[in-house]
Amino acid sequence: MCPKNGMQNLGARLRRLRHQAKLTQAELAESASISCVYVNKLERGLATPSIPVLQRLAQSLGTDAASLLTPEEQGPSLSINGARPSPYLALYLAGVASKTRRLVFETMDTPLHPNLHAPKIK
Repeated sequence: MCPKNGMQNLGARLRRLRHQAKLTQAELAESASISCVYVNKLERGLATPSIPVLQRLAQSLGTDAASLLTPEEQGPSLSINGARPSPYLALYLAGVASKTRRLVFETMDTPLHPNLHAPKIK
């Protein structure tokens, strides 16, 4: 789904959001219906979550799946007129495959920004 450094970035964001939510790895694991060992591997960038797991983690942390995959250093530059960064563009720039991006957006409650067109992939 993402390159290795993408998984490490995901792990760092996951850990940061978990700490902000004041959850232990065990509490997050229980909330997302996964094992504590798997949460630990995700946070260390040693595992790649499936889309359903990513969605459950995001829901448990009060965010959306695209936000978990958005590189933090690129977040502000992806905004449109100061609005919320485009999750689709963030997934594209993170190297997430086109089919996976479509699956994420099919299952998200947040629609694609009306002024943003999905990049064409060759």
